Amino acid sequence: MIQQNDAVKLEDGTILAKHKVEILCPNCSRDVDETELAVQKCNDCGYDLSTPKQNVAINVTSKPIGTKVWGQ
Repeated sequence: MIQQNDAVKLEDGTILAKHKVEILCPNCSRDVDETELAVQKCNDCGYDLSTPKQNVAINVTSKPIGTKVWGQ
């Protein structure tokens, strides 16, 4: 299962970065779906999914602080 979350700016100005979470079986490293997570058992190998493997990718960009435009 892959969960993709877009960047969000909170009311206090905090920015939550865009990120992707991939949930895998810790035994066979195959992608698991919501039903497998609910049952906590991999359909491919039968391994327990109570603690699935997660790969997280975070998109980071620079946000300039206090930039000044020349001529203004």
